[in-house]
Amino acid sequence: MWDIIQTNSKNDPLLTEGNFGYTQDTRNVIVIDSDLNESKKKITVFHEIMHAARMTFVFEPPKKNDYEEWEHHFIGVWENTLLMIMRDNPQLTKWLLEEK
Repeated sequence: MWDIIQTNSKNDPLLTEGNFGYTQDTRNVIVIDSDLNESKKKITVFHEIMHAARMTFVFEPPKKNDYEEWEHHFIGVWENTLLMIMRDNPQLTKWLLEEK
């Protein structure tokens, strides 16, 4: 389980120099800059979710330098992972997809 925390650059020195958020896998925490506008928060949360998913579901990369091997590697990393994240977190999915 991962937690999403909102804070700002005044309280978190890692949210400086263009960093809108970060993922800390040692604590299973995603940190987002609370000062971002809503649409940028959604993009940043989704970006950090992808980091967390990769950290959680580690896949061995292909041994060959072959486009098709790498393409299927990345599809395999995300196909079940993103569906599981969306299914297991309906409120988060709703928030990410809603338009205001």
